[in-house]
Amino acid sequence: MTTQQDAALGLKKEATFGTYIAPDKFFEITQEDFAWNPTFSSGSAMRYGKRVIAGDRRVLVKEEVTGSLTVEGITKTLGAMFEAALGSGVSTIIGAGPGYQQLFTPTATDPLPSYTIQASIPTVGGGAAQPMSFLGCVCTGFELDAGNAGVPMLKFNWVGKSVDTTQAFVTPSYVAGTSLMSFVGGSIRIGGTVTVPTNVALASGGTAAANVVDAKFTYENGVDSGGFFFGGGGKRGRAPVVGGRGLSGSLTVEYDTNVLRDAFLAQTDLALVLKFAHSVAITAGVFPTLEITIPVVRLDGELPKANGGDVITQSVDFTGVDGRVAAQPVYVAIVTAETAI
Repeated sequence: MTTQQDAALGLKKEATFGTYIAPDKFFEITQEDFAWNPTFSSGSAMRYGKRVIAGDRRVLVKEEVTGSLTVEGITKTLGAMFEAALGSGVSTIIGAGPGYQQLFTPTATDPLPSYTIQASIPTVGGGAAQPMSFLGCVCTGFELDAGNAGVPMLKFNWVGKSVDTTQAFVTPSYVAGTSLMSFVGGSIRIGGTVTVPTNVALASGGTAAANVVDAKFTYENGVDSGGFFFGGGGKRGRAPVVGGRGLSGSLTVEYDTNVLRDAFLAQTDLALVLKFAHSVAITAGVFPTLEITIPVVRLDGELPKANGGDVITQSVDFTGVDGRVAAQPVYVAIVTAETAI
């Protein structure tokens, strides 16, 4: 028997684009919205006496799936998501262990890996979970939302080939010993000189910011919408290819200095490091961590404004750019007790 809380979601990297493979990594999600998106045509020919679309003329001409899943900033399992989003990742033991550092950077080659994602939804009244397997799913990017007095939330966006309802339900198994990172373990560095992370070391340097209330960041792969060919049954025949990446976000800050105002006006290159950690060490001096480093950002606004006598805050938008100071435009580093991505 099930309840409405028994929704499940798991995935596995496909060997062949769009070919089902049983998921073996499961995630505790807060939300998902995977959907089948068909395109139908009913023709445009006129017929005497016809006033509405003829049912026998309605045909499927194209289909794909889209969706997203949202997870909390947790101390294990995030690596699989970031590997899907950026396309390239490596896991390296830190010293003698047991901690590992996973480092993710945007892939330099097409295509991004594709996945089978199985979302299983229980029917009302305790019925069995009903599996829907979304095939050929490629991650188009992710979004970070780190608000005041909360935990960082991560939303991963996907586009896929088709949905299959004939595959058997795969009973979820979850990684043990997970904890949440939170605002308490968060820090932000903006400006200064930052050394980007390596396989075994987090980013270093930079100027700590003490006036940031919340932060948002969006990474986009810029994947194309093509790949629909004759003989493909209206489904995408290849994995989407990567386009120009997009890096953008915003910070809400209290106005206590002119540093960000002046950087905006002068269009100064700034480094940005968003870091979240858990307070319980994996081993001495090694703490579970999620860190996003953008070597160069430019600020898009805004100037401070009076706030009716209340504390003045600024919404400071930013765009990540290629500043020719690092090999990659963005780095995601995870320190975890998980031995493999």
